[in-house]
Order: sequence, then C-alpha cells, then structure tokens
Amino acid sequence: MKNRLSSIIKLFVVIGVFALVALVVRKEFFPETMQTQEKPKYWFVLHRASEKEELFLGTPGDESRSIRLKTFKIKPGVPGNKPTPLPELIGREYWLLIAKHEAFDNPETAPYFLELDVPISENEPYGPEPYLECDGQCNWQLPGLFGLHGIASDESKLSSTNTGSSGCVRHTDADITYLYNLLDTSQEIRYYVRTD
Repeated sequence: MKNRLSSIIKLFVVIGVFALVALVVRKEFFPETMQTQEKPKYWFVLHRASEKEELFLGTPGDESRSIRLKTFKIKPGVPGNKPTPLPELIGREYWLLIAKHEAFDNPETAPYFLELDVPISENEPYGPEPYLECDGQCNWQLPGLFGLHGIASDESKLSSTNTGSSGCVRHTDADITYLYNLLDTSQEIRYYVRTD
C-alpha cells in the first residue's frame, strides 16, 4: 500500500514538473498566447440601405471572432437628406453607445433612447459639420441627440412607406426594451455604420 501511494505521489510530481516546464517554454517562445483573453464585448453593425441592424458579442469589428446574437428590422435616417451619419465621413471608424434614457413621455422615441456619441449642435445643421453626404452638407432639421429608440407603439414608423427618422435608428418597442435591459453603457459598445 505504501509503495503504491509513493508511486502515485511520484507520478503527480513528475506530471507537475512537466506541466511547469511546458508553461515556461510556452511563455518564453509564444508570449503572445499568454496574454489575457479580452473579455467579449457587445457591438453593432447598422446596414442602412437594407434597414437591418446586427448585435454581436465578441471582438468588436471582427465577425469571425464574435457571435451574432440578434438581427433587428429597423428604420434609419432619411437617405440623402437626414441620414444616420457614417462615422468615416468625420474621420471615425465607429460611434460609441454612451448612455441610455427612459423616454416614456416622448411620442417620437418612447419607451427608451440609447444615445450615440454623434456630434450635435444647437443650431442647423444639428449634427456633424462638415458632413457632406447630402449633395453637400446634410441638415437634420431637428435639434437633439442621435441614437437608437422606440416607436411609441406606432408600427407605421417602421413601414416601407415611411421615409425614416432624422438621423436616429428606430426599433420596435420590444427590441429597444430588450437592448435597454441588456446593455451596460459604462462598457465600450461600438456602433459601426455601413451603406449596404
């Protein structure tokens, strides 16, 4: 019995030594693999022309290293007039989702509003300037924040006959409620915008 116990202990010691040597070798010759794995993050891609928005969890901007959690049918800003702004037209790669607000009393955005860090102004054009996508500078015609919001139970705001919002991205009330409850805007949440 003592011999058997002694053999088991020796075996564990040998396995431990081999594991330690393997770890040292791996760290010395492959230091990049020893970096801590980045925590998965939520991120979005808006497809303006196809009126579709995708929510991912993983490495922002890399679909091959992310999981598509959900695809939303949305209504973006009015093309060529009051579009949902493209970040690259002001030298950015993406917008950030920076805050979320209850909007129960707002007939345009109820029940929730998720704010993007798109530049705004108190005077016309009320958005990024210069922003030359509308046969010149776009004018969003209404002051306020850019972001994702609900439709206050008015399904016609998502219909094919509706031209779109003033730069924001409309969602069904159920979808914006899902996003409001899911996302923590104290974490980085990237929002990519594509023209397709």
